Amino acid sequence: MTSFALAFFLCLVISAFLSGAEMAFVSANKIRIRENADSGSAAAKRIVRLQEAPQHFLTAVLIGNSIVNITATAIVTYWLEKQFHIANEWIVTAIVAPLLIVFGETVPKDYCRLKSQSFLLKYSVPLDALVRLFRLPSEIIQRGIALFMGPLGAVMDRSIFVSEREFRLLIEESTQSGVLDAHEKKLIDTILDFERIHVDSVMMPVDKVPKVEITADVNKVKEIARQTHWRMVLVYEEIPTLIVGMIYVFDLLFDAKDEDGLKNYLRSPIFLSKNTSIEKAFLTLQEKRQSFAVVTDVSHEVIGVVPLEKLFTL
Repeated sequence: MTSFALAFFLCLVISAFLSGAEMAFVSANKIRIRENADSGSAAAKRIVRLQEAPQHFLTAVLIGNSIVNITATAIVTYWLEKQFHIANEWIVTAIVAPLLIVFGETVPKDYCRLKSQSFLLKYSVPLDALVRLFRLPSEIIQRGIALFMGPLGAVMDRSIFVSEREFRLLIEESTQSGVLDAHEKKLIDTILDFERIHVDSVMMPVDKVPKVEITADVNKVKEIARQTHWRMVLVYEEIPTLIVGMIYVFDLLFDAKDEDGLKNYLRSPIFLSKNTSIEKAFLTLQEKRQSFAVVTDVSHEVIGVVPLEKLFTL
């Protein structure tokens, strides 16, 4: 009696372990595990290796779980027949099924879903051994599956690329799990939206940008820069909306004299339509080696200025 009970309990424990391992494997954060592996964790390196061929791991778990559950059922069947002369399969099912469902499936899967990473790292050695043990039958099963799936038209997509939607879901999951910070996610989202966002959504309105008339001198520009803390001042002629150039304050710091005029330090403005994408704006500023662009509306009136850094801070 005791030996049967111990054997059944052992099968139940192994079944719970394998069920939990399956749930932990599919729930674990792959990015964090890879980070641990890159940091030198031997356990994480084993798990990364298993994740590279998930079909073999899941097949090995399925084989092991099936063997254990069949063994547990056979033990109970033999014990009932020997002790009570009961050979009814429904009675065996009524006894074994609830135990396996609750303690061999539901409880361990719920636990390992919450402790997926720590579970995998703690038991990486037996899990790796399990996959090695059932490697041959797993290969046979995988080839059999391929033979059946081919005629059914279910061809596996082996593309190494992911869609934008899949990538965004991965970024969202990484943010929720703490791998990425909120500002890092925001930066990635901005890069992904480079082609769709227009510069008018990130520009500074022209009335908030410091301006100086072209007849002013260097001292006036320095004074404006000290008051506004801007690195650039727009230069206009006669009316503030008639922009003829821009002065970078850094250009005035060394050789420029306070009484000098502005024409020698004037830079030609880069004019961008308000419907220009921030991708094109970035490439244009990069090509021209400038940090600011002037934004115009459909009638070519100046409506704002976009600094290079604003393209990444939506």
